Parts: sequence; structure tokens; C-alpha cells
Amino acid sequence: MRPVHRGPVPEAGGIPRTYAAYGDARDDLFARLGDYCSYCEMRCHEGPAVEHVQPKRGKSGHPELELIWDNFLLGCPFCNSTKGDRQVVLSDCYWPDQDNTFRAFKYELDRAPQAADALSPAQQATAEKTLQLTGLDREPTHPKLTRKDRRWFKRREAWGIALLAFHDLQKEPSEAMRRQIVNVAMGVGFWSVWMTVFAGDADMKRRFVMAFIGTALDCFDAEMNPVPRPGGRI
Repeated sequence: MRPVHRGPVPEAGGIPRTYAAYGDARDDLFARLGDYCSYCEMRCHEGPAVEHVQPKRGKSGHPELELIWDNFLLGCPFCNSTKGDRQVVLSDCYWPDQDNTFRAFKYELDRAPQAADALSPAQQATAEKTLQLTGLDREPTHPKLTRKDRRWFKRREAWGIALLAFHDLQKEPSEAMRRQIVNVAMGVGFWSVWMTVFAGDADMKRRFVMAFIGTALDCFDAEMNPVPRPGGRI
């Protein structure tokens, strides 16, 4: 899961914006984070929706946070509906705007994202709760995976494209090829898949980190390996 930096409330003429409706924040979020789901990382060609970290409605809703910038992320229809209005205890999960979520999960071909092996038992429990909250643990053997949920299939498609790009770069290790691969990755989405496939290539990882707008730079060292996020829990 890509760690992101949402930044402070956008300003207009030096004055922090206020939103009459939460959907009005959509373009500002796109400008900060790109048109990718903050959880599954899928590219949403019609744009993801404004997603409330803590739900605004329901029994556990926080209507006072409905229009608050710091409670906004972006969610695809699947992550958004799966998370829904369920009660959210912030400390129970890892959050892409607060933690280095790339350290929390591992990505493998033909598998849903999983808790990273290097985590402590307590950290693994938190990572697993994050996957369950968003439904990112769903793969073909999961009883709740439906045909409408395209995340699994789109992620697997991204794996195939990324692997082909990796082999193309081995055959033609040119600057033009590297630029082309980054452009393809931005069009496909699933940033963590690309970072995993090119894990041994610091230059490509740096390009992915820089190209995907809003990626939290302080979550990586000079070789683009993930490091604990300042102020985060992982």
C-alpha cells in the first residue's frame, strides 16, 4: 500500500479552503494524490471517490468529520463500499497517510496483499485488520470475493504488465525504456506491484516514487528501501 502525503488543507488566495460538500474536495485530492485508490492503488479512470477515513454516517459515524480535510483519502468503489460505515479505531489499522504502509504488506504474484513477514506479531495483526477492513485480503478462494470486485483481477493484470516491462528492460536497458516503463506504470496503477517487481533496481524504484504524485518521500532511504515513517507506527 503506497504511503502518501496528503499535505495541509489547500488554500485559495492564502486562505484555507472549506468545503460545502465533501465531494468538492475531489479535485484537490487528485492534485495531491493522483487518481488512484489510496488503499488498493487501482487506477480509477473516472476518478476514485472522496473516502472518509472515519465514517461520516452509521452507528459509528462521525458527522463532525464529514467535511474535514484530514479525514479524506481517495477510494475506489470496491474499497469504499467494503469499508463502508464500519466502526474505525484508528490504532487498529495502518493508514497510508500516517504510516509507511509499504512496510506493512508484501505483494506476491497470484496472491492478495499479505502482512509482511518481518513484522512483529502485533504489527501483523494490525496489518491483517487493515486488509480485512478494506477487503484487500480477498482472492479467488475468499468466500466474499465477487465478480463485481475487480481489484484482484486488475492487480494480477498489473503483475503481468510489470513482469513484461522488467524483462524488456533487461533486454534494452536504455533511458528511453525506463521512461516508458514509468509512463506505463502510471497508466496501470498498483504502485506496490511495480515497486516489488523492480525491487532490485534502485533507479526504477526512485522513478516510481517520484512519478506517482503524493508518495511520501520520507518513507524511503537513499536506495529507495522503505524505512519507518517519521511520526508513524511503522
